[in-house]
Amino acid sequence: MRSMSRFQLIFTGILVILGIGGVVAFAVSKNNSSQGPAAVVMWGSLGQDAVQAFLNKVAPDHQDTLNVSYVYKSPATFESDLVAALARGAGPDMVLLPQDLILKQNDKFYVIPFDSYSERTFKDSFIQEGELFLNKDGIVGLPFSIDPLVMYWNRDMFSDAGVSQPPVSWAQFFDLAPKLTTKASNGVITQSAIAFGEARNVTHFKDVLSLLSIQAGTPIVAYDAQGNLASVFNSRGKGLVPAEEALSYYTEFSNPLKSSYSWNRSLANDRTSFIAGTLAVYFGSASELRGLRSANPNLNFDVAMVPQTEGKKATFGAMNAIAILKSSKNIAASFVAAATLTSQALDTEWAAASGYPPVHRALLSKTPGDAYNAVFYQSALVSSGWLDPNREATTEIFGQLIENVTSGKLRVSESVNQATQEIGTLLRANQ
Repeated sequence: MRSMSRFQLIFTGILVILGIGGVVAFAVSKNNSSQGPAAVVMWGSLGQDAVQAFLNKVAPDHQDTLNVSYVYKSPATFESDLVAALARGAGPDMVLLPQDLILKQNDKFYVIPFDSYSERTFKDSFIQEGELFLNKDGIVGLPFSIDPLVMYWNRDMFSDAGVSQPPVSWAQFFDLAPKLTTKASNGVITQSAIAFGEARNVTHFKDVLSLLSIQAGTPIVAYDAQGNLASVFNSRGKGLVPAEEALSYYTEFSNPLKSSYSWNRSLANDRTSFIAGTLAVYFGSASELRGLRSANPNLNFDVAMVPQTEGKKATFGAMNAIAILKSSKNIAASFVAAATLTSQALDTEWAAASGYPPVHRALLSKTPGDAYNAVFYQSALVSSGWLDPNREATTEIFGQLIENVTSGKLRVSESVNQATQEIGTLLRANQ
């Protein structure tokens, strides 16, 4: 009886701090330990140094709720490593789950019931993209990090072209491309305005095309009347098909017959070109800032939000949430650790340790004085994503979507329809 009382005191404190209805009842029903929280292991593909530094800093002040060991896994092998470990019965208790693995591996995660963490609290606390981790039964994961797509721009190249500010709308690139793109006498591009139009040498082509499509008006996938996810990539908006608009715009810049021609597949990768000072604008993640700086300390660049349209204000965000594995032998301790690590107070610590913007709405309402973080915070607040049924397969689909048009194999509408059908087939395989 004494141990249960101590346990309740611990979780009552968490309830007060986090404002989470039902935590005490849920945790007490799952755990009766009087020796502090059980040790839990968390896997993830976020940088080892950043996550470990964060845990080292916050753990001493949260000894009653945190006993977490972090194991870094390469993004390229994270999924396969997890599946293999679970098959051996040697998986972790929790993972930092990317939003593009929610569907494909959905049967492996413990869904936190809304009785234990209310849907209202979740929506009031976290940015809208976090709602990808909700389903009809509860919460698949508690949002931990967001890495929004932003626009890095070369200040020297803009100044040399007589342009004082980066574009705020996509339409401005039609005028900027001829000013910022230079060609040799034989027509070979020596300097580019924007790296759009190809898949092979554009680092974030799938994210960019997703962003353009979402801004134009399609969520890419959506729930139908029966409650099943369906591909709506070719859905029609106000007389137009948003995905067709997005694809037409994206491929415009690789068409040699257009005045906006700025990119082709013979050029170096867009990130490499930006670092070398031969690409005026690079669309990359907020987390790439430090790497860009270190790769070329002499590069005079700045960052801005991605351009917008008259439609939905948005950027693409790569989100990770803390998800609990069904196979965990410490579900209660994992739940409390996850709730603690994703609390507003610790979100501030994570942002400071990692350079990522926060995921809590309340923290994003306070724009920081730092110029880069001001953009990252604004971008995080409008970050969007979609429930990807199979990230490797959809990357191939998006790549083919682009090449069908640039090669002349299919018209824009035909390529979008083909991609819609292929995404639909993947979705059905996951339901």
